[in-house]
Amino acid sequence: MATLPFQDKVIAVTGASRGAGLATARHLLSRGAKVSMAATSEENLARGLAGIHQDIPEARDRVMTMICDVSKQEQVEAWINATVAKFGPLDGAANVAAKMNDRIYPITDMPLEDLNLLHDTNVVGTFNCLKFEMKNIKDGGSIVNCGSIMSKYASPGMSCYCASKHAIIGLTKVASFEGAPRGIRVNALCPGAIDTDMVRQPLLMNNGQIWNVKEDHNIPSLVKRWAKPEEIAASIAFLLGDDSKMVNRQEWYVDGGWCEVGYAWS
Repeated sequence: MATLPFQDKVIAVTGASRGAGLATARHLLSRGAKVSMAATSEENLARGLAGIHQDIPEARDRVMTMICDVSKQEQVEAWINATVAKFGPLDGAANVAAKMNDRIYPITDMPLEDLNLLHDTNVVGTFNCLKFEMKNIKDGGSIVNCGSIMSKYASPGMSCYCASKHAIIGLTKVASFEGAPRGIRVNALCPGAIDTDMVRQPLLMNNGQIWNVKEDHNIPSLVKRWAKPEEIAASIAFLLGDDSKMVNRQEWYVDGGWCEVGYAWS
């Protein structure tokens, strides 16, 4: 019987109750991994796990879930400790959990609490995960952080999200240097628009109008559509796997060529 590409690899995944995080967990489980799924919503996590039990029944004993707010260091530590206790040291981790602002305001009107909210999840959350993942990962392991095309570009009204996603690149670069003596690779996967609830959420504009983002809103990419969560999951899995052993400290823009034609969204 052929060995699966992630056979018995222990992978921790945040934001794993839906969207790209859930797709990543499913992708890895179907390829033999032992996956620890963390998320804040008990309901969504239970629904995601039920789908895994139904669609990938052979993975039932290779998956665990835990409620975890990545912005809370003690919760991240407890989750990673529980993962190691059940499956052993990590082989990899995918830090997918993220929030996006729900309003498009200029900096002059943007409430400070919006910046703090996104900073806590996107930046502090990634820092917390890196802290305990790197303490519990095997030599030669791989960690993938989730940036964005806004890790490179910017857009009016998106100061909070843009700042948080720029910070992901800084954390990724530092962690790659610190992990290098042990052969630990750390990369940033930077998607464009993904067909998820987060991207589809209504955005409040400072004129009081609501912008409902749609796929046909003149996406300035070479591939004229949103990415499917499963496509992002496959890219994350590549960075976690053995086929990317020479890939380290990189920002990989999986955006359908969006960055190649310029960021502006008309």
